[in-house]
Amino acid sequence: MNKKGRTNINIVRRGSGWEHLLEITRMEGLPARAFTWNCAVGCDGVGCEVFRRGRCWAFMMARRFGWDFKPHLVPERLTEPLREKYSAVITPVSMGEMFALQPNDVMKILDVCAEAHWHVFAFLTKRPQEAIKYNYSRIANVWFGVTVNSQEDVWRLHYLNLMKGVKKYVLFEPLYGPIQYYDLSFLDLIVIGPQNYPLVQPKGEWVESIVKHVGIDRVFYKSKLKPIE
Repeated sequence: MNKKGRTNINIVRRGSGWEHLLEITRMEGLPARAFTWNCAVGCDGVGCEVFRRGRCWAFMMARRFGWDFKPHLVPERLTEPLREKYSAVITPVSMGEMFALQPNDVMKILDVCAEAHWHVFAFLTKRPQEAIKYNYSRIANVWFGVTVNSQEDVWRLHYLNLMKGVKKYVLFEPLYGPIQYYDLSFLDLIVIGPQNYPLVQPKGEWVESIVKHVGIDRVFYKSKLKPIE
């Protein structure tokens, strides 16, 4: 907690890159209150196309400020959701990959999520094959998402589909190529967005093929996505 008594979790605003969390608040019937919670930081970049291209904003920020970007828990931040007394949608570990942590550290985060039962927790990973090993049934309200940047990543949807008792979403962000047919009917929310820093827009036909496949009612467009004509 800082000198003003506020926690270090970050408020999500429109255009922040995490505005899909505000869409989840709407779908949950909650006031538009959402946060990112960096109780852990860091990623080794395994299997991440954005990292491979040198466009991971979290890694670039860590390098700029000299932070350790090896996956590690930040213990003093663990209890922050417990201090937020009003219901909100919270994403853990926006500055890294939660499921690159040691299992004991993942369990510490899940323990807090279970205790803070008045919040909605929206997990996001590129490693669903690791995430599926944990039990989320003790957490009151869970959304679980995977990132898919290109056709090579659609295998993540298979693991997401296997998860039980959670609401499910996918981030096609940044979208680097066309997505061929894959069953998206099990998803509660589909998010499509460009690359930031620098801004790189997906081709219109890539976006259109996803929307035509699933219907527009479950699709949320990120604010910097070029409108599709």
